[in-house]
Amino acid sequence: MESLTPETFLAAIEMLQQQLRIKRDDHWSPAVCKLKYGSFRSEFPEVNDAQFFWCCEQWIQNFSSRDFAKFPTWGQLMVSLYAGENGRANRSWGFKRELPQMVSPSAEQIAMLPGRAKSIAAAADPQNAAAYVPFEATNFPALPQATSCAGDELSTEEWAAYLRELAREVDGKTD
Repeated sequence: MESLTPETFLAAIEMLQQQLRIKRDDHWSPAVCKLKYGSFRSEFPEVNDAQFFWCCEQWIQNFSSRDFAKFPTWGQLMVSLYAGENGRANRSWGFKRELPQMVSPSAEQIAMLPGRAKSIAAAADPQNAAAYVPFEATNFPALPQATSCAGDELSTEEWAAYLRELAREVDGKTD
């Protein structure tokens, strides 16, 4: 499997630093670059060169100089590639359904994702965090894959078929 190389990582980071107009003296040192590369690879081990570069480009294209800008977190940077939660990429939710062919994940990359979906959002009320149980059910059928190129929307027929299947599953378990 092709993985993210240090050279591509550093070149893309350089692009981000230029976009943010970070002074040359404030750019990451070689030692910091090595640590940051390791940090990124530990959070997103399946990302390859094309995907990382593409996410950096997406972030730059959506950059607004009117906003206070700071270097994005890895989760903010990867939100173009993965399903997102509160503006951050959530690996456990998988890759986005509609991606350009050049950044579509391979079967090996999909296999590297966590086996169980889990929220990365903190509880709305930290003092009562135990009351907020994240949705982790595994006994529901997966939503059908989108078949149209127009977007992530399911057709009326696909949605109806999904609801019928869900009703059959629920009825079968209550008897």
